[in-house]
Amino acid sequence: MAEKSDNTGKVVPLAALSPWEKGIILRLPEDWLLVRRLAACGLLPGVEVMVHRRTPAYIVQAGAVRIALDRRTAAGIMVLSGGEQ
Repeated sequence: MAEKSDNTGKVVPLAALSPWEKGIILRLPEDWLLVRRLAACGLLPGVEVMVHRRTPAYIVQAGAVRIALDRRTAAGIMVLSGGEQ
């Protein structure tokens, strides 16, 4: 269910990114408690994230912060895919 965006990337769930692939956060899940937790870690719309690992948990990096996310949380974060480093 990837939507095409105005530029070359695609809007996809964070869970769809491969290891070492980057994306820009566009939308967070609707759960405001989860949004508060993600925001406290620096995961906000407009922030570039990179997936380091997908199993057993999603390890993502935003700036100098790395955080582990479960599959459901990673699937609820929509990003503009940006390609591999």
